Amino acid sequence: MKLTFLMSFILTILLSLTSINLNAQNDEDNGAAQVIPQPKLTIVSGFKGGSYYQMAKDMQRMSRKELGIPVMVTETKEVPTIENGDTLKDEDGEPIMEEIETKKPTGDTIDFLNVKDSDGSYYNFLKINKSDVDLTFLQYDVLLYEDMKDLKRKFKKVADIRILLPVGVEHIHLITTKDSGIESFSDLKKKRVGIGSTLQGTNITAKYIKEKTKSKWEDVEIPYDKAFRALFNGDIDAFFFVGTAPINDLAHLAKSMKDKIKLISLPENDALKEAYGDMVTIDNSYYSWVDKPVKTYAVKALLVTSVRGQTPEQVENIAKLMRIVKANKDKPGYFKGWENVKFEEDPSIEFEYHPLMKEFFH
Repeated sequence: MKLTFLMSFILTILLSLTSINLNAQNDEDNGAAQVIPQPKLTIVSGFKGGSYYQMAKDMQRMSRKELGIPVMVTETKEVPTIENGDTLKDEDGEPIMEEIETKKPTGDTIDFLNVKDSDGSYYNFLKINKSDVDLTFLQYDVLLYEDMKDLKRKFKKVADIRILLPVGVEHIHLITTKDSGIESFSDLKKKRVGIGSTLQGTNITAKYIKEKTKSKWEDVEIPYDKAFRALFNGDIDAFFFVGTAPINDLAHLAKSMKDKIKLISLPENDALKEAYGDMVTIDNSYYSWVDKPVKTYAVKALLVTSVRGQTPEQVENIAKLMRIVKANKDKPGYFKGWENVKFEEDPSIEFEYHPLMKEFFH
């Protein structure tokens, strides 16, 4: 038994060595090793098809042409050995050969910027806070809400966040049915209100509004794609959604749905005005089903990064990306929302900008 086991063990080792030698031989026969580089930056954006996602994909396209990373192959070949201009030869007069390696592009390109979609603005905050990504999009009120919570915790979650660029606004929609009995914001008391899922920016917006207005509705955490069914089934009485108006899904509802819903105005409130600025109006120029104009607020959208553990190389790569975005954002073929993006500091935003943006804000 011992002899059989020993012979089996030796045979296994020999087969393993043979396999290794064959693989090595195959590598030599191929004569080339592909070198796959990694993107220099990663951005977490938003849900696919949303404004954040579209802007991130545009940034990827903008940077691809100028900063795309070529995929290289390393080719190995034998050439005569040259010393002092002479070819070295062996005893038989044959040239002594040596191997040299050269790198050549394959024609393939790896993106400078890797784009990841996300579950929402609060998910983005969690990712950038852990330094899992290089940059991301956030609603401004997510920073305000987390800054407010920082007052009560030892670890300050917003301390390392730096703003790169304001990138427009997203409108706060409060939606209910025409027969809900809700005619004004104050009627939300003791009502069941959908506030988005835990990872969505809408969730933070609703909680922020609730806290600042001292409202007493019942929170129901439900994502936007399930909110309408819950509303018509009577599981909720109203729901919030934050997005740049006109939101495509709301603008192209079926007529049977349009006839049943309405928007509710938000209250004039000093604390909300401090966070969101002056009130804005949504009327039937945005959605055909809006019978009368409603007053609401618009949440500022931001492109941000984190300085925690940030290296000089990361800073330089982000600066390269910002230069390209500034030069290309207004060219045809990109997301219409870029029209509202200005490379200038917004004085109403009470958070620190990244020092690298000084190059752009003048």
